[in-house]
Amino acid sequence: MACLRFLDKCWQTTLAKGGHDRNVLSSLRLLEARPGYLRGVFKIGGKHLNNHNTIHGGVILSLTDTITSLSLSTHGISAPTGVSVNISTEFVRPGGIDGSDLIIVGRVEQLGRTLAYTRCEFYTPPAPPAPPPVQTTTTTDTSASTPDGAGAGEVGLGLGKLVAYGSQTKFMGGAKPILRFSKDGEDEIPLEEQK
Repeated sequence: MACLRFLDKCWQTTLAKGGHDRNVLSSLRLLEARPGYLRGVFKIGGKHLNNHNTIHGGVILSLTDTITSLSLSTHGISAPTGVSVNISTEFVRPGGIDGSDLIIVGRVEQLGRTLAYTRCEFYTPPAPPAPPPVQTTTTTDTSASTPDGAGAGEVGLGLGKLVAYGSQTKFMGGAKPILRFSKDGEDEIPLEEQK
């Protein structure tokens, strides 16, 4: 919980500054965090929609920037974590409508002294479980099927269909950790113990 508390504090500080993040991304809730990993949920509202009444790609690209930056904060680096060198998002399918959720996973792939490489994925919520099959005298093996057409890896993580994925390379400048966390993110560890 220590990592998630720190991450939430970083996000609340960012929102308090106003601007784009507060105006567009304030419905982001952080759910889970440990060093190098975070999971959150974004509530899609009317202001996030494109002309097709699905979440606008620009909102997802903004979330790519925000989520990958917050991923760096899971290493105890307070916001701002640096400046973008490169950022990109690939769109796989429409991501949701007004009132629906978008599940977001962010990861730090490599954290160096001056550059950081991050990734994120956006998913629909998992499909509700199918009702149990009606018992008949013959049985069919359904162990190979997955709900909602999702891949086996996605189902195991409690995620729905992949909507988009992105990455960001950040120049860290002078951004340094101010604290660290245990591998599971539950406890804060003094910096001097991490050498």
